[in-house]
Amino acid sequence: MSRVILLLLPLLWVIGGFDVRNATAAETIKNLVLNKNELSMDAGSTATLTTTAVYDSGRTEDVTIKTDWNSGTPDVATIYAGVVTAKKEGKAIITATYMSKTVIVNVTVTKRVKSLIKDKQKIDLRKGESEQINLKAYYDDGTSEDVTMKAEWMIDNGSLATVFNGKVTALGSGSGIITAKYNNQTTTIPLAVEIVKRVDAQKSRVSLLLNQSETVQLTATYPDGTTRDVTEIAEWSSDNPSIADALKGKITGFGPGQANITATYGNKTAKIKVDVDNAIKLDVNKQNVLLKKNATEQLKLTATYPNGNTEDITDRAEWSSDNESIVYVIKGKISANKSGEATIKAKYGERSVSVIVEVDVPRRLELNKDTVTLNSNKSEQLMLQAIYGDGSTEDVTGQAKWTVDKETIASVINGKVSAVKAGEATVTAQYGGKSISAKVLVDIPNILVPNKKKISMQIGESEQINLKAVYPDGKEEDITQKAEWISSSDQVVEVRRGMIIGVATGTATVTAKYGNRSATIHVSVGILKDLTASETNLALKKGDTRKVTVTSTFTDGRSKDSTPDAVWNSSSPQVATVNEGTIKALASGETKISATVDNKTVTITVQVDMASVLKASPSFITLDLRETRTVALTSVDENGKTSDVTNTAEWTSSNTAIAQVEKGSITSLAYGKATITAKYGGKTVSIPVEIGSILDLIPNKRYIPMKTGGEFKVRLMATTAEGITKDVSTQAQWKSGNYKLVEVEGGLIKAVSSGSTSVTATFGGKSVSIPIDVDNIKYLKTDLVTVKMKTGETTRIKALATFFDGTEEDVTVSGLWSSSNIRIADVKDGFIKAVEKGKATITVAYGNKRTVVAVNVN
Repeated sequence: MSRVILLLLPLLWVIGGFDVRNATAAETIKNLVLNKNELSMDAGSTATLTTTAVYDSGRTEDVTIKTDWNSGTPDVATIYAGVVTAKKEGKAIITATYMSKTVIVNVTVTKRVKSLIKDKQKIDLRKGESEQINLKAYYDDGTSEDVTMKAEWMIDNGSLATVFNGKVTALGSGSGIITAKYNNQTTTIPLAVEIVKRVDAQKSRVSLLLNQSETVQLTATYPDGTTRDVTEIAEWSSDNPSIADALKGKITGFGPGQANITATYGNKTAKIKVDVDNAIKLDVNKQNVLLKKNATEQLKLTATYPNGNTEDITDRAEWSSDNESIVYVIKGKISANKSGEATIKAKYGERSVSVIVEVDVPRRLELNKDTVTLNSNKSEQLMLQAIYGDGSTEDVTGQAKWTVDKETIASVINGKVSAVKAGEATVTAQYGGKSISAKVLVDIPNILVPNKKKISMQIGESEQINLKAVYPDGKEEDITQKAEWISSSDQVVEVRRGMIIGVATGTATVTAKYGNRSATIHVSVGILKDLTASETNLALKKGDTRKVTVTSTFTDGRSKDSTPDAVWNSSSPQVATVNEGTIKALASGETKISATVDNKTVTITVQVDMASVLKASPSFITLDLRETRTVALTSVDENGKTSDVTNTAEWTSSNTAIAQVEKGSITSLAYGKATITAKYGGKTVSIPVEIGSILDLIPNKRYIPMKTGGEFKVRLMATTAEGITKDVSTQAQWKSGNYKLVEVEGGLIKAVSSGSTSVTATFGGKSVSIPIDVDNIKYLKTDLVTVKMKTGETTRIKALATFFDGTEEDVTVSGLWSSSNIRIADVKDGFIKAVEKGKATITVAYGNKRTVVAVNVN
């Protein structure tokens, strides 16, 4: 063993010497750096600190985990491995130590803000005006504080307004957003400065002479309908100030030409066009001239100079025509060459004026006929008149240009229209840039009239039908041989030039065509024994349709669906109509639908929206002013089926000034009585309505003491003239005497701020007022009324408020504390600190009460 120990000693010496050498060679720390030297935190939040070691060699290392962390005030803030946890309001010093180096972090913990409440929801200002926004913070612990001066105020548009401690002062015009930030909360308030609906200039155009001025008034109209003269405060600008410029609405001409003046106020602008003439204005005695071909007329041109003098410059001006083939002009004398329109221009100096000349240009054309009816190979002369602007007329039939759109039907020469073949065409006359048209009907009657529209015959029998054409001029013509005859069924009926022959039992339709007109004859072949309908009694709703078929039974035993061949009729088409067996219900009532085939007729009774019983629910209504109530109307038909007919019934009011009704919805307009009547299906029901027949309003509480943030639901009972008592809490109109103190909606009262006010409820012409006290304290006391202290000593005073509802509350923190002499004794949240010898009075105020504590510092 000794030998082993001796062998190990050199080895241990070597190892020990190695550690000593390494320790000697270890790096030396030069500095310890924190990522933050100060922290501002909300109670309950966390933050992370990191430490970095800087060695003499220049190497750096994150030593956060290796650092020894310590909090000087752990009840305010704790730290573990660099993570700081805020506990409560106060200040704490965090110490970080590593390898003999120590650094500190100052931590400030504030109460966590739950919400920020502003007293303004929107601000609307004029330039130069100011308005104060007050900001209140509500903390997680239930306390609140005015933080207007503490908050950080910002505006997204610095040129629009300034904001300092909540006071907003308007600078420019437009819209912006004000943001208030305090601790962890932010709130915004929209801002509008000089937002106007429109601006209107007194004039949109001004004519000036050189160096002449004229003031144009500018009026702003705001969204609320008010107006303001903003002439002197608006911004005026010119797109060409060398010609004209404006200052406070006064526009001055500086040079010849045109300029546009823009007046800007708020976010709106108005434009004024300015003409400046440095020398003269030109006036011609006529702006429009009407002439006949080869006629002449003398124009007179007058110049007006800046000094107001005028001069006839007709002979000196430069005259021109834009179309000398129509008119030419020499020294103002116009000569008409041919029909048309031209513009005469007179120029003198830099000014010019134009005159429009019309030669043989009518205001309109008139034809003696709008429609020409002709038979083949016949002609008729049309007459065309031109009506001029001076009221004169002229026959221009031979001078006009005549055209026809279908020359295969008719032709026209100088107004004479000739028929070519049957059909319809349009003749057009053009003269002096105007045109007019007339219809031409060739061999086209108004109507075709057969001597019979319905025929019953036996097989093998025949009957001749005569067809007559009636033309627009009343003329009649037998066209039996000219017309085209067609049978709908050659197996039943044959037809040749109006001769109808019965071939087999049945029905058919014979059609005669001539031009673009036709006539129909219903033909029955064989002896009809019976006619039956698929339904004989129908009950329909308005808008319903139902198909009914009729069947003909003949003596030979055969039967046939005669629905399309029958002649259908409704005794009351306003109730229901019928078309080939399809019945359509139109309005409430009863009608008889008949179908006739040959000499047989079948009748169907149709009732539309007919009721056996009509019921209204409710049957009597009491309303408040401007209240709406809907009545449900139920119809019971003869089969006992019920239907809601509220929307389809006819509703009327006996006095629309008191109550109106639409589709069962009754709206009260004035106090009084009215009767609402509903009609449906031949039945009538009346609903009496009384508006404002309330004898008394009774709230469940006549006086309400409350605390800020508290709520109370008032139950309001109304007694009607019939002795009925009902809860009208949600129907009544509620109004707060001061919405800064209490808010009310549907009887739910919310206390907003301390003070006294009342809430008024109105219903049925009656009103009741309920006094409300918010934070109305009966008395305020402190646990000590006199305190003796030594210099530098601190003591705590508690304040207790007793409210009128008997409840008590510790208001030490929420109370307002003050000292008569802070050099002797200072106070905050009930903590009194003795500063120097002397006497002072400590006052605490809360709600509408205050109390004092006498302090004697030795």
